[in-house]
Amino acid sequence: MTATNRPNRNRALLMLLLTLAPVGVWAASADRQLPLEVEADRKHTDYKGGQAVYEGKVIIRQGRMLIHADKAILTLREGQLDRAQLEGKPVTYQDVDEQGLPLSGQALHMDYQVNDKAAGDVLTLTGQAQIERNKDSLASERIVYNLKTEVMDAGAGKGDRVHMILQPRPKDNGKDTKTP
Repeated sequence: MTATNRPNRNRALLMLLLTLAPVGVWAASADRQLPLEVEADRKHTDYKGGQAVYEGKVIIRQGRMLIHADKAILTLREGQLDRAQLEGKPVTYQDVDEQGLPLSGQALHMDYQVNDKAAGDVLTLTGQAQIERNKDSLASERIVYNLKTEVMDAGAGKGDRVHMILQPRPKDNGKDTKTP
């Protein structure tokens, strides 16, 4: 092989490795730049009001995000998704967090609020809410989770209890590799 072919070979090898790299290498926020796909049995749109109502076996996809609901009210601002209000028995949500770790949740109601990049998107689950992140789980009547800052609040008051299960973490030199 000549020296002039080596850079092309190295570039091709790098492209192949990037193609085969795990999906979690790219941040979940990059998925929000991909098209939003919605499927449902029915749709009603108020173009002036910037709102669309989808009913019946609603499926919403954007990158690795996948939502199943019975009803979805999507609000647009300047042609972009601003808020998704979801109802179901239950609504289910699957995605990856900013580190590429699996994230899933379910509840009778979900409110997905799209915020600017600094504040981060907020997912509010109410009614038999459960969320699982990297095999750890949390259940409560209400859970609010900022997807960017990874700040989570749970509990609705009025006797609601929070139930958390943390899975053991592998040890590295006597220190936990990931804190809860």
